[in-house]
Parts: sequence; C-alpha cells; structure tokens
Amino acid sequence: MESPVKVILFDLDGTLMVSGGAGQKAINAVFADRYGIQDAFGDIVPHGMMDPVIFQQILDRFGITAEDRDALLAELAEDYAERLEPIMREHERARLMPGVVELLEALHGRDHVLVGLVTGNYEKTGRIKLDRFGLNKYFDFGAFSSDHPVRADLVPVAVARAEAIHGGPIGLGRHVVLVGDTPKDVEAALINGVTSVAVATLGHTVEQLGAEGAHFVFEDFSDTAAVLAAMGVS
Repeated sequence: MESPVKVILFDLDGTLMVSGGAGQKAINAVFADRYGIQDAFGDIVPHGMMDPVIFQQILDRFGITAEDRDALLAELAEDYAERLEPIMREHERARLMPGVVELLEALHGRDHVLVGLVTGNYEKTGRIKLDRFGLNKYFDFGAFSSDHPVRADLVPVAVARAEAIHGGPIGLGRHVVLVGDTPKDVEAALINGVTSVAVATLGHTVEQLGAEGAHFVFEDFSDTAAVLAAMGVS
C-alpha cells in the first residue's frame, strides 16, 4: 500500500538555482592556495556530478597523491566551504530558476508533504548556496555527496531521514518524487522506483530528458499548479 506521505526531493544546481561559477571559483582558489595550480577546475562539466568526484578528477589530472586520499578529500571539502561562503554571498551571477520560490512556498507547510534535497553538493556547501537566496528554510533534511558518492544511493538515505521526521515508515515508490535537471537525476529516480520530475532549465532539453524516461518534464517551474499536479500534490 502506498504511503499517504509525499516526499519531494530536489536536486540543487541547475534545478533550484545556478551559482554562476561561484563553486568553480572557490575550487580554483583551493588548489591555487594549496598547490599553486591555476584553473584546476579546467574543462570539467559539473552538471549532475558529485563534488567528491570533481575533486578526485582534479587530483588525478595533476597527479596529486596522498597516503590517505579520503582524509585529503575531507580537508579539501572544508577548504572549499571556507572559500565558497564569501564568494557565494556576493556573487552577482548566481540566480534562482524561474518559479522556484513560488513552488517551494506552495509545498511548504502542507500536511503529509516532506520536502528535502538530493544533491551532489557536500551538505555544508549546498547549504551555503541555498542560503544565498534564503532557501534553507524549505529543506529540513536531505542527502548529500558527503553521505554517499553515488547519486542513486542518496535517494534511500533521504527517504530514511524523511521517515525519522515523520516518525514512521514511508519507503520507496511513486509517492517519492525526485526533481532534477539532468539525465543522472532521472536515472537515480528510475533506479529507485520513484517518480521522476525533470526540468529543462540547464543544459538538457525537454526531449532529451523525456527520452531518458522522466515521468514528467517541464521547461521550468513557472506553472506551479502543473508541477504540483505532476508531483501528486493537490
């Protein structure tokens, strides 16, 4: 029997907002300070990627080794957060996607609807990005790349945290909705048997996301009522 509770899980970058290169700028600063490397981010295309994977690609590209790579990645994540916060606070190119605030407001405070995050960001840096636009208040829980390096495996983590808030079982199924802007978000939804709502706001077309198997695809979130209907929220 399907849970009466709806769990709506949002990707962050490209779905809710774009940082306008703030993350890339902060990561470049980390590697410039630590290793004297300029433009470490280079030609990495981050859409749908997990932050630890981005850092590992940079380490491999420049032949940076460590006896304990996990410890090094943890240090880099802390350095990244420290540099991102002031950049993100003032970054003029950061912007929200159309209709985001209206959609989150429509979901906020509804009975039997829990709204969380599933994102490739580390939790600390993801929260820094959301704070730029005052969005943290809409997300009481989430799953982040600091929880697991594989996006699809974050969905059960997020649902488990929703269950802790709800105080009872929710489980996976179509009553869980994963919202994202890349094929990797669609794939993560389908692997877990949850509803995929895709939005073609950054880098992928409606046709491409539909071809990946998304259950619902929108150009953006401008039509709040239509998006709520796709989510099964009335």
